[in-house]
Amino acid sequence: MDDVDGSVKTRWIASIGAGLLLAGTGPAVAATSSLSGGIDNRYSDNSRRVENNAESDLQTRVNLNFQYLGDPGRCTSSVDMGLGYGYWYQDTFDPEVYTNGSLSGQCELADGLVWQAFDRISQVTQDTRLASTRDNRTRKNVFRTGPVYTMRLTQVDQLQFSAAYGNTEFEEPEQPDSDRVTGIVAYNHSFSETLQGGLSVSAERTELDTDEELDRESAVVTFSKVWATTQVSGSLGGNRLETRLGSQSVSSSGVTGTFNLIRAINPSSEFTLNANRRLTDQTSILGLQFEDFNFNLTQSSTVEVTAIRAGYSNQFSDGSAVRAGLSTSRSDYVQTGDREERRGIDLRYSRPVTELLSWFTDARYERRSFEEEDAEDDLARLSVGLDYQLTTRMAILSAIGHEQKTSDVASREYKENWVVVSLNYQFF
Repeated sequence: MDDVDGSVKTRWIASIGAGLLLAGTGPAVAATSSLSGGIDNRYSDNSRRVENNAESDLQTRVNLNFQYLGDPGRCTSSVDMGLGYGYWYQDTFDPEVYTNGSLSGQCELADGLVWQAFDRISQVTQDTRLASTRDNRTRKNVFRTGPVYTMRLTQVDQLQFSAAYGNTEFEEPEQPDSDRVTGIVAYNHSFSETLQGGLSVSAERTELDTDEELDRESAVVTFSKVWATTQVSGSLGGNRLETRLGSQSVSSSGVTGTFNLIRAINPSSEFTLNANRRLTDQTSILGLQFEDFNFNLTQSSTVEVTAIRAGYSNQFSDGSAVRAGLSTSRSDYVQTGDREERRGIDLRYSRPVTELLSWFTDARYERRSFEEEDAEDDLARLSVGLDYQLTTRMAILSAIGHEQKTSDVASREYKENWVVVSLNYQFF
């Protein structure tokens, strides 16, 4: 059975303890929690997702999910953790323990002084050129903690100092782990109740277990504005990243910025836009902040990332709902000079059939371009399913789907048909 690397497991257990400690220190009267479990059965006619000699197999996975949200107070915390065990009947892959979730919390130590902690464990792709299978995934654990001190200068001006220690660890030993120390000084001014602006300066030192060191400095102007139906926030500035390994040193600089927009078109529909550009490294938390974005862990650690995603959702009066998204990203790996680009579209539609039964369909298309190979991959997915609420606590989901990948590199092509039947029970 595969298991979490010892250091990752230690960090995960310690983070659970920290989250529970934070949960215990705050008021629990209005705290909410839930526990659910289920069994997923997935049949695939090409479980390894290969071009030739496809093998079919059935996987059964037992899942357990726990969520907790503490009552606001001097200390607050939230927990969202999932644990699963999967078994392949034809031994396509070894049995596997799945872990996925996050823990976060903060405590007010004194007036204006808060200590924060965060941990996130997830499954990430190692080589973005290859199919997403068990052999091409690894666990990534990101831990971050530190103090934040806010000094109110006037009624409309405040100064904030923050420091943080971060640690990123991968299950696979060939992936670089890192320790990170970050310091930020930020000034914020409230022009009105709905408009704020400021300036933020940060410095960061990252040490990889490959003996590579990265120093990053950035200075950005920040802003946020709220209207009756629209919220906008973001930042714009510059950053510099210097990497050192032995006697070699490489320095890069570029524009850094973020942009976030939420627009309520009407009471039932919403439009969102998120953009991010920065010089960073594979062990950063950018992959957790941006949906569907993954680093290629086989490339150099230093990477310049530009990622944009637009989304639209609408809930109709008959109970049906639609959600659509457009995304694009570009990753420039500094040491190797390689560039990877992605463009994708996804769509989900659901509609109730009866009070307890509904059907849904999901579709996604993505094109990936790899400059080093002068190659392009096209990935398409389509699925249709039913969701039935057996009781107030128990639900069953069934779906069939097809996935196909075409590529300029023939060995990366595959076709897969699959069927899923899941049973989920809400304990509390």
